[in-house]
Amino acid sequence: MHAVIENSDSSFFQYWDKLCANDPVQSPIYMQQRDGSKSHRETQQQFTDRSFLVMAAEEPVFGCSLTLHRDEQGRKCIGYFGREASSYTNHSTMQSSTNNFRPEAVRLLQSHIHQLIEEIQPHSINYLDPVSCGVMSPVTQVLLEKGATPIVQKAQVVDLSLSETNLQRNMTKSCRGLVEWGRRNLEIEIVGGDRFDISLGEHGGTANGDSALSFESLIKKGNGFVAQARYKDAIVSNSLFVHNNKTCHVVFADDLSCSLDRPVLHAPIWQAMLHAKKLNCSQFDFGRASGMRSAEAAKAGSDFAAASFGGESHSRLRVTLDR
Repeated sequence: MHAVIENSDSSFFQYWDKLCANDPVQSPIYMQQRDGSKSHRETQQQFTDRSFLVMAAEEPVFGCSLTLHRDEQGRKCIGYFGREASSYTNHSTMQSSTNNFRPEAVRLLQSHIHQLIEEIQPHSINYLDPVSCGVMSPVTQVLLEKGATPIVQKAQVVDLSLSETNLQRNMTKSCRGLVEWGRRNLEIEIVGGDRFDISLGEHGGTANGDSALSFESLIKKGNGFVAQARYKDAIVSNSLFVHNNKTCHVVFADDLSCSLDRPVLHAPIWQAMLHAKKLNCSQFDFGRASGMRSAEAAKAGSDFAAASFGGESHSRLRVTLDR
């Protein structure tokens, strides 16, 4: 027996936690529904949370994080608190012989997405398909049938179960050299938990306006940390990472140096990878390429890329529907 449980249901978070425990690539950014900070409560007032789970008896099979808000033009938009909506899969419920989703659960997931679209009548939908286990999400299929446009996004993922020596060997020669230069010349500090304070979050941020302060509650709960580098007492880079003790995700990595003639991000990122490894994360996900800011890319030339740290390239789909 399959059923849908919505965000307003009293048992939602219990099952959501169970789903997250069985989806190792799930980003903690989508775990912020229970964030009690003042800034998050103010943000929530602008959004209506319509997240839901597809259940098979007492087992969550699919989860979808999505919210409704109105943009500056008053248009109704579906995303997730200013980001793309996304979905998750309980890997333990997949059919092991075929690595496919269960048909009954797929039909209910797609039916509920259809129902929400008909009910809300949004002007735009932004959805990020994680392509879990190499399989396109059933949500993407619904959106494509309605005329959505897919864009492939490459994400470099490094296997942190490798030894530190092998992680270094998998880097490009140039990357290893820049890491070593940074270790010799930069003061690098990893800060998380209760040690995080406002001054650490004032530098850097993502292209859509996020800064480390936006993730203060997540960091203090132990699901994130900042890597900050100084050169001769001046802050030259600030980077933010979030994790679920399985996968560590790069939120942003900013080169703030105006005077140095070489890239400064390689060593802080390397230290972040080692820190994530100590936290028992088995994967380090660089996410979308835009996480590396243009100033860094310009200095580093074509050699600077997440791929210079080794790992494998994974494809995700950013699906946009404008009506």
